[in-house]
Amino acid sequence: MIHYSAPGKQFISGEWSILEMGNVGVVAAVNKRVHAVVQAAEKITISIDDFAISGLEADWNGKEIVISGGHEKEKLQFIKESMETTLRFLQDKGIKTKPFKIRSWGELSQIIVNGEAKKIGFGSSASVTVAVTAVLLDYHGYEASKEEIYKLATIAHYFAQGKVGSAFDVAASTYGGVFAYSRFDPGWLTSKIERVERIADIVKEKWPGFFVEQLEVPADFYLLIAWTGESFSTSAAIKKMNEFKAADSGQYQELIGRVANTARSVADYWKRKERSSVLELLRKNEDYLRELGEKSGVPIETPALKLLADIANKCGAAGKLSGSGGGDCGIGVCFDDRTAGKVKEEWEKAGLYFVDATIDYEGVKKH
Repeated sequence: MIHYSAPGKQFISGEWSILEMGNVGVVAAVNKRVHAVVQAAEKITISIDDFAISGLEADWNGKEIVISGGHEKEKLQFIKESMETTLRFLQDKGIKTKPFKIRSWGELSQIIVNGEAKKIGFGSSASVTVAVTAVLLDYHGYEASKEEIYKLATIAHYFAQGKVGSAFDVAASTYGGVFAYSRFDPGWLTSKIERVERIADIVKEKWPGFFVEQLEVPADFYLLIAWTGESFSTSAAIKKMNEFKAADSGQYQELIGRVANTARSVADYWKRKERSSVLELLRKNEDYLRELGEKSGVPIETPALKLLADIANKCGAAGKLSGSGGGDCGIGVCFDDRTAGKVKEEWEKAGLYFVDATIDYEGVKKH
């Protein structure tokens, strides 16, 4: 049996602007992992513990995974796309594929809300895509680099998600730690796939725009996370933002530019270890995201996220939403344990749900 896992993600700076080519985001991997195990079998079977799917039979016909019986497509789309992309890559490399039994499960944070357990993931679709890609490559004897794993998982995740997203979460699950990230050119990747080019050739190429730079994390750095009690559909929000971009390109570019410039400065000041400047810029980042939401009509900063940010700021940290906003999680960043303790205490007093998660430095790994 071969066992891999990949961490989750949390955005620190540059949300929304990361969707545009050339912009930089600052991203952290967090220690809520998704696991995938593979073992030899006579027929392909798929089990996904988080969806109570067990022993679903499937066949690989050289082009796609054909799953037997009734199943819910959306629950299988990421693992299915990961399997297909990886198996096509192996075929391109002249490696004979073989049947297997695969199982995945996630480490979810569980929070009790009004007596009911709520599960919170951290980009589990990206994490499972990375873990499945890595474990299948290993199972077939292919020793992959992290860049190869990132590229294969990105192809799978991007198309499973309907050709939206920046794949920053795939990068977090692959590389780990805290890093500056710039997305690949989506038009370039889409044209390559649509021309039915070999997956192995696409992976081998230098991807226009793609950039990852690991950032050193100070020993006194705290990334605090709280859940607002609401969930949000990122893909629906991206579609609405694209409508705003089409309707008023000038205003969109101006607003996105402010977020992008702030995120780039966060990365620069981080490398120079200028902590107070990093905190000040993260607070500005939140202000610019709030304005972007107001002008676009996308509910980026909800009242709960604003409360979360305001509390963190009053305690001396930098508070902001994380990711696409609209609910889900927000963060507080600070550089001393006293401030961190105060933020946690005040968040909980205000009815926000502190999430026990920390930075994961390893990225995708074999167990």
